[in-house]
Formats: sequence, C-alpha cells, structure tokens
Amino acid sequence: MSCSSRRDGLCVHPEASRRTGCRPSPGVCRACPDYSGPDRGLGDTVHRVAVAVGIVEAVGPCAGCAKRRASLNDSVRFRREG
Repeated sequence: MSCSSRRDGLCVHPEASRRTGCRPSPGVCRACPDYSGPDRGLGDTVHRVAVAVGIVEAVGPCAGCAKRRASLNDSVRFRREG
C-alpha cells in the first residue's frame, strides 16, 4: 500500500506510528483519515473530489468524515490489497 505518510516502508503518520510502532497493518492504513495514496475505494474518491472543489476547506473537517470515508471504501473497493 502506498501513501504519502510512508517512508522506506514505514508509516510516519504520528497517530498510526504512536499506536502501531511504524508498521501498521493494512486495516490501520484503510482507516487512516490522512491516507493520501491511490484511491482504495469510493470514500477516497469522494474525499479527493471534495478537497479539489474546496468543500473540505470551506466546511472544515467533520466528526463523521473519516468514518464515512472508511465505510464507503469498505463498501466499494477499487482494488485488492496485499
């Protein structure tokens, strides 16, 4: 799995590295609200479009956005992980 929070195969995202010691499982990456790799599913696509058109900046992060993104990604996956 690729993401801008990965350096040399290790996760450098402060929240993930604090909880998993820099080697999060694919499940942790799947739920990461700051994941910025290739779209994993519909949730990532909706998030990317919302950022591109300025909805996320105008409204700011919401309490349910990360859960909604993860739920949509689980419901409609674009490619197999692993």
